[in-house]
Amino acid sequence: MALDNMGRDRWLVSLGAAGIAILLAGLALPLTDGDSAFYAMVARDALKSGEWITFYTPGGQVFDKPPLTIWLLGLSMAALGATDGAVRIWHIVLALSAVYVTYLLARLALSVRQSLGVALVLLTSGQFFYQSLAPQQDIPLTLFVTLAMYWYLRWEQEGHVRTAALAGVASALAVLSKGLIGVVLPVLIVTVHLVLDRPKWPRAWLRHTAVAVSAFLIVAAPWFVAAGLRQGSAFVDTFFLSGSLGIGRFFHPALSSPSAAPAWTGLLAYLIFLPLGTLPWTGWLWPGLRDGWQARAGGPSVLRFCAVWVVTVLTFLTLSPGDKVIRYLLPAIPPTAVLIGYSTHVDRWNKLASQVSIAIGGLFGAALVWLSRQPLSADAAPYLPVVQVFLLPLVIGLIGGALLAFRSRRSEALVFITALTLVAYGMLVVATVRQWDRISPWRPIARAVNEIEAPQIRVLILGERTPFAEFYIERRVEFVDREALTRAWQAGPVVGVVPVDALAALAGGPAPIIVSQAPGRLLVVRNF
Repeated sequence: MALDNMGRDRWLVSLGAAGIAILLAGLALPLTDGDSAFYAMVARDALKSGEWITFYTPGGQVFDKPPLTIWLLGLSMAALGATDGAVRIWHIVLALSAVYVTYLLARLALSVRQSLGVALVLLTSGQFFYQSLAPQQDIPLTLFVTLAMYWYLRWEQEGHVRTAALAGVASALAVLSKGLIGVVLPVLIVTVHLVLDRPKWPRAWLRHTAVAVSAFLIVAAPWFVAAGLRQGSAFVDTFFLSGSLGIGRFFHPALSSPSAAPAWTGLLAYLIFLPLGTLPWTGWLWPGLRDGWQARAGGPSVLRFCAVWVVTVLTFLTLSPGDKVIRYLLPAIPPTAVLIGYSTHVDRWNKLASQVSIAIGGLFGAALVWLSRQPLSADAAPYLPVVQVFLLPLVIGLIGGALLAFRSRRSEALVFITALTLVAYGMLVVATVRQWDRISPWRPIARAVNEIEAPQIRVLILGERTPFAEFYIERRVEFVDREALTRAWQAGPVVGVVPVDALAALAGGPAPIIVSQAPGRLLVVRNF
C-alpha cells in the first residue's frame, strides 16, 4: 500500500528521531581517530594550565588549529571529565545543529515535508554521519559555512542589514573553527554566484557589506591578535603564510608527500569522494546536481545557488595541489543534501536512481561475500564483524529501496533506504563498541597501567608517539627507543609497553613481570 501524506510525515519524524538517537548512542564509542585524541590532549592541557589563548602541541610547537574546537572540548571535559563521551558530545550537538541549519536552507526553496527529507538525507549520508562521531574541526566548519550561506541568501532575498551581519558572524566562527578556509569558501562561493547568476542585490549592499565585514572582524580578530602577539612569527607563519593553515596549505600538501601519488589522480579524487560521501543517496546525486544547475531558468534560485556551491567547492579542492582528503569535502555535503532531497521527489529520476543504487548495492554485496570467505590475519580479523553487520543492512536497503523506486513506489523506497541505513549505522556503533578493544590496544593497556598504584614510576612505551596512549593513560607517558628503554629499565621502577618480540631488550636488568597482554602483540610489563 502506498504511503499517504500523513503516513510519510509520521515516518519522517520517526526516522529523524531514530537518527538522532543513533548519533547520541555514539557517545559510548571509544575514540577511533588519532586526531580526536590529540585535540582532546590539547584541551586537557589547557584545563590543567588555565591557558586558553595560546596552545601548543606536546612537542612544544604552535598548535595549528584555531581555538573554537579546543574551547568547546575544554568546556565539555570540565563538565563531564576526560571521557570518550565528553570528547564527543559537543561535536554531536554541532552536527545536529548543521542538520537543522540545512533544513532551514532547504526551506528557502522547498516545502516542510521536502525539507525534512533533506535533513534526513544529510543525517544519513555516510561522510556526514562518520564525521559527526569523529570530533575534529570539519563539522564546526561545515556548520558555520552553511549558516553563513543561509544568512547570505536571506539577505539577498530580504535585504535586511541584520542578515548581512549574521552572515559575517557565521563566517567568523568558521574561521575560528578551521582558519582561513572558513572565509575563503563563503567568499569564493558568493563570487562565483555573482559571476554566473548576476543576482540583484539590495540597494544598500555597500553599507550592508561593511556591516558584515565589521561583524566578522569583531568576532574573529581578537583571538588572532592576542595569540599572534604572544606567539609571534611562528603563529603568523602557521595561520597565514606557509604553515598548515596558511595560504600555502592550498598550494602544497601538508599531510603527504607530493610524490606519493601521480598528480592526475588528484583531479579525480573528489569526483570519487562525493558519490562515496553521499551514500546511500548516490543514485540521486547526478539528478540533483543537474536539476539544481538548470534551476537558473525559472526554477527556485536557492537550488541553483546550492549547485554553484557544490561545484565551487569541488573545483577549488580539485585544483588545489594540497592534500586530497575526503573530509575536506564536508562543507559541500549540506547543499548536496538539498539537491538530493529535491531530486528524490522528481519521479522521472526513479529509474536512473534505482539502477545506480542496485549497482552499488550489488558491489557492496559482492565485497561482503568475498570478505566473509577470505582467511584474515590476526590483526584484520577483529574488523570483520564490524564490516559485516554494517554492510548487510546497507546492501538490503540499497537494493530493496531501488526495487521499490523502480516500481514507482517512491515514498516507500525513501523510507526503506533511510530505515535500513539507520539500522546499518546502529549496528556499526554497537559492533564498534564491542570490538574496539580487540582492534586497538590502548584502552586495555591504559586500564592495566592505571591500576598500578606505585607512585614513583615511569611509564615508557617502546615506539612512536600515539595520542591514544597519552589520552587514556593517566600518568605521564614517555615514548622511547630500545636503548633508552634498556637504560631506564636498569635504573629504576618502570612500567613498559613493548612488543612481544622486544622483551630481549630488557635482558640484563630486573626480570620483566607481565602485567597484561593487548592486541597487536603488545605487553604491559614492570620491573618491580
